[in-house]
Amino acid sequence: MADDRDRPSGYRHVGHVPTADGDRAAVVAAFVAYTAAPGDRLVIACPEPVSGQLAAAFDGAHVLHPGPVDARPATGVAELLRLVDQELPDDGRLQLVTAVHQPASGWAGWMQTEALLNHVLADRPVDQLCLLGPDPSGPDGLGPAQVCAATHPFLMVDGELAGNPGYRQPSDVVTELQHSRVPDPIEATEPALALLDLDDMRYLRRAVSRVLADSPLDPDAAQDFVLAIDEIVANAAEHGVPPVDVRLWSGHDRMLCSITDHGPCFDDPLAGYGPAHGDMAVGGMGLWLARRSVDHLVAAPAEETGGGCTVRLVVNA
Repeated sequence: MADDRDRPSGYRHVGHVPTADGDRAAVVAAFVAYTAAPGDRLVIACPEPVSGQLAAAFDGAHVLHPGPVDARPATGVAELLRLVDQELPDDGRLQLVTAVHQPASGWAGWMQTEALLNHVLADRPVDQLCLLGPDPSGPDGLGPAQVCAATHPFLMVDGELAGNPGYRQPSDVVTELQHSRVPDPIEATEPALALLDLDDMRYLRRAVSRVLADSPLDPDAAQDFVLAIDEIVANAAEHGVPPVDVRLWSGHDRMLCSITDHGPCFDDPLAGYGPAHGDMAVGGMGLWLARRSVDHLVAAPAEETGGGCTVRLVVNA
């Protein structure tokens, strides 16, 4: 049982990569022994068959069967934040066990999600054990071992809770992953739409919708993409420096829209991963909405214009 003197007030993120034949229940038992105290709540939120195996070993645990939370980083973070706030005990800490085997976003996308949890959950009284893999690394060289090492301040090693010297700050991880996609190779082709010095938002929506009608996106995804473009263009018009230029590319596997203005580029890679205040009527939630509506959103200096800021929005078809 944890000593109160060793318990943090906020989030403690613990990683572990089980072997193919490893005893996950033993790892969870060691994690609970290090972190739990009276008044705490153990929640197992893992896909089958892991949840069934762990439920049999921990009679007092609350077992959940969450849906997929690993497609878009912003969506995964929002879902885990909702789960945490739903399950937090009135007096005590939450011991949360999650597992990811084959993330739909790939290990690069899941690395971004795991890094963001350290930022979004920083103040929550939660001890989370992430069981990652044991899939091998993908074609980009990233796999569960690399994700675990970069994004978890603590590791379970041989039944012990240990500090992780390889842990990296969320902003560094997210910046590296996002900027590895800039520029996108599709930008070397002719755009399907180019609107320079944009001054008519209604015309923008109509023009983008016409292009998306002939794209591989389904109607719901197309509507979300229009919403994201609209929000980022509105931000550029309000906070940037004109002119605002919009270019849209349509490929067989993804759509990309770039929005460029001539003002300074916002440089906080963690911005917009939590609602600014939760009141949609007040405004100020455009970046949060945009991140939830696309697969990737990256802001970078607009080198092609010699200054300014370009925000790239990508939706996978």
